[in-house]
Amino acid sequence: MRQTELHLLPADRVAVEAIRAKGTCSAREVNRAHILLALHRRIPESQVMAVLGVGRMMIWRTRAAYLDGGLDL
Repeated sequence: MRQTELHLLPADRVAVEAIRAKGTCSAREVNRAHILLALHRRIPESQVMAVLGVGRMMIWRTRAAYLDGGLDL
């Protein structure tokens, strides 16, 4: 299955990396940040699912939400 490419804007990338580094956000926000950054780095969805323990639907919804409305974790 072909993976849809995702390119984070530079400001969004900085924000996502900050969420991952701080550790003060909810687990849901941190997972979404991990997913977005992994997709930006072109890591296969199957590997993201295995490492983060999330389903394919979570990845699809996170990608779609970013593409539709930007960074709103």
